[in-house]
Amino acid sequence: MDLDALRVPPEIRNYAKIEDENVLLRLEKWKNKALDTLAKLQTRVEELAKLALKEQADVITAVAPLSAEADWVPEETRSKANEILDSAFPDPALALVTHILQHNVRPIFRTNAHPSVNLDTGRKLPRPAGGPFASQDFYDAQGWKDQPGAWMVVFWCVKNIPSGGYEEIWHLVIPPVMTLLDDYEPQYKLCGLKIAIAMLDHVPGSLLKRTGVDSLFSGALGRAILVLDAPETPILLPSTVSASLQLIKLTTEEESAERFNQLCALLGDSIVGSVWMYSSNRPDALLASIVALPPVFKMLRVGCARYLKVLVAQLVFPLAPLEYQHTTLELQLASLRALSALFDACPQRIRHWSGTILNAVARCWVGVVENPQGKHELRTELQNVCRSLAVVCPELLQTEYPQVTALDEKIFTQLFTSRI
Repeated sequence: MDLDALRVPPEIRNYAKIEDENVLLRLEKWKNKALDTLAKLQTRVEELAKLALKEQADVITAVAPLSAEADWVPEETRSKANEILDSAFPDPALALVTHILQHNVRPIFRTNAHPSVNLDTGRKLPRPAGGPFASQDFYDAQGWKDQPGAWMVVFWCVKNIPSGGYEEIWHLVIPPVMTLLDDYEPQYKLCGLKIAIAMLDHVPGSLLKRTGVDSLFSGALGRAILVLDAPETPILLPSTVSASLQLIKLTTEEESAERFNQLCALLGDSIVGSVWMYSSNRPDALLASIVALPPVFKMLRVGCARYLKVLVAQLVFPLAPLEYQHTTLELQLASLRALSALFDACPQRIRHWSGTILNAVARCWVGVVENPQGKHELRTELQNVCRSLAVVCPELLQTEYPQVTALDEKIFTQLFTSRI
């Protein structure tokens, strides 16, 4: 079985930056040959399922990288790769996953081990191997990057590990995941993050805590959330927040001080204190951080009261910015949705801020009425916020809402009457 045709060329790791026509032509030929090889494998799916363990592992290792959602993987190629994996190996045994991690994945990442991970146990080391400059050495000679798509093999394995199987192969899973998650290049951080998210759906929280990997994950996620200038930021930042919430949920008790403190660190230190502090000229990062807020509010609940002053100020700002300040429709929509989530999470403390919120919403509504082109969704979200605000502050229906409507019934009547 010719699997060499599926081997991803090392230079494809920088595919978006390649300008040499000869290299691009060679890569196109490889893509075509890989697609033909996958088409042949599709006709032999039943045979693949009957292969010996090592041969099955080699097939998965060759095919999995071509199932990635990457700019160098054509849609047809991705579709065929996924069909082969799903059809030939629908319910892989733990022995197969273990073999792949042990013999196909481990050699790729072993020469560039994460300094804080014990390679034999998967546990956190008490101090970085190699001394205080180990983190710099960790970024040297990263041979695993010459095998683009190798992370997809790890991803496939993690997706197919049952909850009860992690204990047995912990030492095989954690090293490559941490290598990816803590890499200095955002594109690899994102790959590691996708694996970590899949892992957190099934891994026992007790195992994360007992091995110290919870703190390794927490540290790596904290660093990932500060990647503000990369093309990956719009995806990386919300995904990092989502993974952080799942990690907190797995490793802390509900209603515990530990959970509250970790959630406050995520919202107060990472998002408000770091992302927002440095995002005045980084609109993509700011938008991504606001998109990520609703699930944080839902989990922190009334604890959001600690940050209401800064949260309300930031969320109403895009609705009615000053003349010399810029906003976008996407930022306005995300801010309105975050406001509604904040009302649900912290209804007891919203009344004090209702005037500030209503002022911004009314100003934004005037802009929509005066220039409605392409703003149907914004119009709906403004109405939703007014409805949600009236639920947590019902007295507004008798006070502020009629007062605002009286300013101009033609403009404001629909803002308050629709959907309330």
